Amino acid sequence: MGLYKYRFNVFERIKSVKDILQPVCPDKDSFTVRGLVMRCVKYRARLINKLNQDESRAYELLLKNKLNPKTVYTWLLLEDSPPELRQKLEQNKISIIDARHEYVRWKRQSGTNSAQELMEEMRTVIGRLKWKSHESLHNLQ
Repeated sequence: MGLYKYRFNVFERIKSVKDILQPVCPDKDSFTVRGLVMRCVKYRARLINKLNQDESRAYELLLKNKLNPKTVYTWLLLEDSPPELRQKLEQNKISIIDARHEYVRWKRQSGTNSAQELMEEMRTVIGRLKWKSHESLHNLQ
Protein backbone atom coordinates (compact mmCIF):
# COMPACT_ATOMS: atom_id res chain seq x y z
CA MET A 1 0.00 0.00 0.00
CA GLY A 2 1.40 3.34 -0.99
CA LEU A 3 0.71 6.79 0.29
CA TYR A 4 -2.41 8.40 -1.14
CA LYS A 5 -2.44 11.82 -2.69
CA TYR A 6 -4.90 13.53 -0.36
CA ARG A 7 -3.10 15.72 2.12
CA PHE A 8 -5.54 16.09 4.98
CA ASN A 9 -6.34 14.18 8.11
CA VAL A 10 -9.98 13.14 7.95
CA PHE A 11 -10.30 13.31 11.74
CA GLU A 12 -9.14 16.94 11.74
CA ARG A 13 -11.76 17.62 9.06
CA ILE A 14 -14.42 16.00 11.22
CA LYS A 15 -13.43 18.30 14.08
CA SER A 16 -13.61 21.35 11.79
CA VAL A 17 -17.04 20.27 10.48
CA LYS A 18 -18.28 19.93 14.05
CA ASP A 19 -16.95 23.43 14.74
CA ILE A 20 -18.80 24.73 11.66
CA LEU A 21 -22.03 23.04 12.80
CA GLN A 22 -21.57 24.17 16.41
CA PRO A 23 -24.31 26.86 16.21
CA VAL A 24 -26.82 24.20 15.18
CA CYS A 25 -25.54 21.33 17.30
CA PRO A 26 -23.71 22.80 20.32
CA ASP A 27 -23.14 19.49 22.16
CA LYS A 28 -21.14 18.09 19.17
CA ASP A 29 -22.49 14.62 19.85
CA SER A 30 -21.29 12.42 16.97
CA PHE A 31 -24.58 10.60 16.60
CA THR A 32 -26.58 13.85 16.46
CA VAL A 33 -24.23 15.51 13.99
CA ARG A 34 -24.21 12.42 11.78
CA GLY A 35 -28.03 12.30 11.80
CA LEU A 36 -28.23 15.98 10.93
CA VAL A 37 -25.82 15.63 8.02
CA MET A 38 -27.59 12.47 6.83
CA ARG A 39 -30.84 14.43 6.53
CA CYS A 40 -28.96 17.09 4.52
CA VAL A 41 -27.68 14.38 2.17
CA LYS A 42 -31.20 13.04 1.66
CA TYR A 43 -32.51 16.54 1.02
CA ARG A 44 -29.80 17.25 -1.53
CA ALA A 45 -30.55 13.94 -3.29
CA ARG A 46 -34.24 14.95 -3.29
CA LEU A 47 -35.25 11.94 -1.21
CA ILE A 48 -37.00 14.23 1.26
CA ASN A 49 -38.81 17.49 0.49
CA LYS A 50 -38.32 19.54 3.65
CA LEU A 51 -35.81 20.07 6.40
CA ASN A 52 -36.64 21.32 9.86
CA GLN A 53 -35.09 24.55 11.13
CA ASP A 54 -31.88 23.01 12.53
CA GLU A 55 -31.38 20.80 9.49
CA SER A 56 -31.81 23.70 7.08
CA ARG A 57 -29.34 25.82 9.08
CA ALA A 58 -26.85 22.94 9.01
CA TYR A 59 -27.38 22.52 5.25
CA GLU A 60 -26.77 26.22 4.67
CA LEU A 61 -23.63 26.18 6.84
CA LEU A 62 -22.20 23.22 4.95
CA LEU A 63 -22.84 24.82 1.56
CA LYS A 64 -21.56 28.20 2.75
CA ASN A 65 -18.27 26.52 3.71
CA LYS A 66 -18.18 24.69 0.34
CA LEU A 67 -18.68 21.28 1.93
CA ASN A 68 -20.62 18.56 0.16
CA PRO A 69 -23.01 16.96 2.70
CA LYS A 70 -22.42 13.46 1.27
CA THR A 71 -18.64 13.80 1.62
CA VAL A 72 -19.01 15.09 5.16
CA TYR A 73 -21.32 12.19 5.98
CA THR A 74 -18.70 9.74 4.65
CA TRP A 75 -16.10 11.34 6.92
CA LEU A 76 -18.42 11.18 9.92
CA LEU A 77 -19.03 7.47 9.39
CA LEU A 78 -15.29 6.86 9.77
CA GLU A 79 -15.31 8.45 13.21
CA ASP A 80 -16.37 5.16 14.83
CA SER A 81 -13.75 3.08 13.04
CA PRO A 82 -11.42 0.72 14.94
CA PRO A 83 -8.03 2.08 16.11
CA GLU A 84 -5.94 0.24 13.51
CA LEU A 85 -8.05 1.70 10.69
CA ARG A 86 -7.82 5.18 12.23
CA GLN A 87 -4.04 4.84 12.35
CA LYS A 88 -3.87 3.86 8.66
CA LEU A 89 -5.99 6.89 7.77
CA GLU A 90 -3.90 9.27 9.85
CA GLN A 91 -0.72 7.99 8.19
CA ASN A 92 -2.26 8.22 4.68
CA LYS A 93 -1.66 4.51 4.13
CA ILE A 94 -5.25 3.97 3.02
CA SER A 95 -7.71 6.09 1.05
CA ILE A 96 -10.95 7.27 2.60
CA ILE A 97 -12.94 5.08 0.21
CA ASP A 98 -10.87 2.00 1.05
CA ALA A 99 -11.18 2.83 4.74
CA ARG A 100 -14.93 3.07 4.33
CA HIS A 101 -15.00 -0.40 2.72
CA GLU A 102 -12.81 -1.84 5.48
CA TYR A 103 -15.05 -0.25 8.12
CA VAL A 104 -18.14 -1.85 6.56
CA ARG A 105 -16.38 -5.24 6.47
CA TRP A 106 -15.29 -4.81 10.10
CA LYS A 107 -18.80 -3.82 11.16
CA ARG A 108 -20.33 -6.76 9.30
CA GLN A 109 -17.78 -9.15 10.82
CA SER A 110 -18.39 -7.91 14.36
CA GLY A 111 -22.12 -8.38 13.82
CA THR A 112 -21.53 -11.85 12.42
CA ASN A 113 -19.55 -12.90 15.48
CA SER A 114 -22.38 -11.80 17.74
CA ALA A 115 -24.90 -13.66 15.59
CA GLN A 116 -22.75 -16.80 15.60
CA GLU A 117 -22.43 -16.68 19.39
CA LEU A 118 -26.20 -16.27 19.69
CA MET A 119 -26.82 -19.21 17.35
CA GLU A 120 -24.42 -21.41 19.34
CA GLU A 121 -26.19 -20.48 22.57
CA MET A 122 -29.55 -21.23 21.01
CA ARG A 123 -28.30 -24.64 19.83
CA THR A 124 -27.08 -25.41 23.33
CA VAL A 125 -30.41 -24.47 24.90
CA ILE A 126 -32.40 -26.37 22.28
CA GLY A 127 -30.10 -29.37 22.69
CA ARG A 128 -30.72 -29.37 26.44
CA LEU A 129 -34.47 -29.14 25.89
CA LYS A 130 -34.43 -32.03 23.43
CA TRP A 131 -32.34 -34.09 25.84
CA LYS A 132 -34.65 -33.40 28.79
CA SER A 133 -37.77 -34.14 26.75
CA HIS A 134 -36.13 -37.36 25.51
CA GLU A 135 -35.37 -38.38 29.13
CA SER A 136 -38.94 -37.66 30.23
CA LEU A 137 -40.27 -39.90 27.46
CA HIS A 138 -38.09 -42.78 28.70
CA ASN A 139 -39.26 -42.24 32.28
CA LEU A 140 -42.90 -42.55 31.22
CA GLN A 141 -42.37 -45.97 29.66
